[in-house]
Amino acid sequence: MNNVLIVGSGAAAYALAKKIYNQNESCKIYIASNSLVKSDKYECIDIRAQDLTGLLKFAIDNDIDITIPVSQDAICADIVSFFQANGQNIFGPAKQAANIAINKAAGKKFLYKIHAQTSKFGVFDKIQQAQEWLGSANFPVTIRSCIENKQADRLVCPTKSLANEFLDGLFSKGETGVLAEEFTFGHNFTVYYIADGYSALPLCSVGNYKFEKDGDGGYLTNGVGCFCPDYKITDVIQTRVSNIVKNVLALIEKNGDPYVGILGIDCTVTGEDKFFINEFRSFLQDYDAAAVLNLIDQDILRFFHACIEGYFSDDYHQIEISHNSCVSALVKSRKPCELINGLDLVENIDDIDFISVKQAEDGGIYTLSDECFVITRCASTLSRARQYLYEDLSVISFEGMKYRKDICKCD
Repeated sequence: MNNVLIVGSGAAAYALAKKIYNQNESCKIYIASNSLVKSDKYECIDIRAQDLTGLLKFAIDNDIDITIPVSQDAICADIVSFFQANGQNIFGPAKQAANIAINKAAGKKFLYKIHAQTSKFGVFDKIQQAQEWLGSANFPVTIRSCIENKQADRLVCPTKSLANEFLDGLFSKGETGVLAEEFTFGHNFTVYYIADGYSALPLCSVGNYKFEKDGDGGYLTNGVGCFCPDYKITDVIQTRVSNIVKNVLALIEKNGDPYVGILGIDCTVTGEDKFFINEFRSFLQDYDAAAVLNLIDQDILRFFHACIEGYFSDDYHQIEISHNSCVSALVKSRKPCELINGLDLVENIDDIDFISVKQAEDGGIYTLSDECFVITRCASTLSRARQYLYEDLSVISFEGMKYRKDICKCD
């Protein structure tokens, strides 16, 4: 029997817990999260992701076989190095190795160093430097904090005046290392890999929806929906992305901190077999975690253990992916404390991964903040998965509910 500790809250943590449970029903799974939604598949423990001592004590006291940090806060606190130093099995990147994913400015500089195709960018500590860069930039441009915190810390600016206004707001808050880059138009996708520090195997490609409103309107976000596998990604692009991943892992390992964990490569298709790399991801994102995990036909815990124990590249040469397709949508709320109706009418409640909700004593589930939950449906075809997804969404309702209605509409 494996005892598993997942560190982090949100849809990605719950999707991973359900995947592990469905493949290993004898597992006892704990999630270090303040989730208030009960489940018979896992138990939530209220320990903060940055409380490394508390998490270590829990792991020791409960005979945890493997810890999996999903939370960026835990990775930033270097839970991996801390647990390794105390003899604990942990699957995830050390803080230094994950810096290219956590610090977006560092990630851009890394891409430049390995000569990867990426958009024109600049990293600035002073507003005057950023304003000078804008003078020769092609608009629109994306301006963001180097450490990803909130949607409010990132904006696509179509004009120089708006860019200057947004820069002023960031620097007035004391931001340093502000990243500005020319916006790349095209089809967004991510390819995820499992890496053992020296080699990596692709999990699945994901077609991304980044803007919050239909037709790519509204704010640019990490993602509000997806479909996978992404049939738009050619074999040529997939091979080139994999070659870049080899170079990434080799350089990180050369610097003394091998990258062990899930690594996401976020890209934009710009033409036939052409693409730009936008950024790195240190784990599956909330909006695509269930879609990716649902398509993995092999025991994912075995992959994680193999990476930790050093036999991953010897025992595995590819990861078996289902022939099904998945579609996901992120559901948001315009206001808190609204009862979510219709959850009992959804085909399978396990298709929903909650992010920020609370469960009342009578079982009712209420909204808490902007991002409420992700719903994912799988089927033999993409069109059928989309149909099932929107059938489920049609029976769910609450005041202020919003989600993209055009996911896979033209795919």
